[in-house]
Amino acid sequence: MSSSTVADALRATHEFLQQGPVRLLLRREWRSALPLHALLSGAPLERWGRVREHDLKGRGQVHVLTTSLGDLVAKRMSRGGIIGGLLRESYADPDRPLREALLAEQLIAAGCRTPAVAVARATRRAPGSWRLELATVRVQGARDLLDVLLELQAQAADPGDLAERSGRSLAGLHGAGLHHRDLQVKNLLVEPGDGPLVVIDLDRCQLARPLPPASAREGLLRFLRSLAKHGLLPRAGADPEPRFAGALLQGVLEGYGDLERAGLDLPSLRTALARQLRFHAPFWPRVARRSS
Repeated sequence: MSSSTVADALRATHEFLQQGPVRLLLRREWRSALPLHALLSGAPLERWGRVREHDLKGRGQVHVLTTSLGDLVAKRMSRGGIIGGLLRESYADPDRPLREALLAEQLIAAGCRTPAVAVARATRRAPGSWRLELATVRVQGARDLLDVLLELQAQAADPGDLAERSGRSLAGLHGAGLHHRDLQVKNLLVEPGDGPLVVIDLDRCQLARPLPPASAREGLLRFLRSLAKHGLLPRAGADPEPRFAGALLQGVLEGYGDLERAGLDLPSLRTALARQLRFHAPFWPRVARRSS
């Protein structure tokens, strides 16, 4: 999608502005709460609101900004891996954060929980090189799913209800057609209550309705693999307490429901997960065994 196509698709919720080297997408209701001149002049994102302390983590630096309409989570997009060492904050595609904003709106319209993008900005640094930034609306009271599960594990508490809720949330995202490139335990947030979990980090994710079974299978296995990576499901050298791990896996699969949407049945899922763990686990850092 071109920037004009994305801007047209977002016209009901956002406005698209441009000044000099800056391209700005702004959610309409946030215009009065944000310094428009600073946004269009390329001012650092720390000046978009009042910076407050937080414990949020992510690739690169994350800022929580307080405004008259509430808090925003702002970040400068950055690369990881080998490429990140060379081009950490340089991108060739200025429309990348715009597409993330559009995807968030489409998921919200489909009844999924994800933060709306309040600001997306692309600033041209040189021909073919852009700095990309965005700010999402902070989900108040939400906690990282990994932290909550680790807390339950440390307390030897039953994870069944939260596990089932997680599985239902995965099924809902797949039912909406989301192909998430990194559907892992740290990219889901838990809100108070029993509603669906909040999905974050939508960069380069896509919608496909209906979602191909291969994409659903990839997402479900990626999530289960991340539970093993963090010592919540069995992996070599870091097997969790069997009752906790068993209740967690059973709850996720019961919540997810029909495995056929992912082209799987229970035996084939276990086989595929075991195969992936044999490949990935040797490269993971060792997880300390937790006792109850």
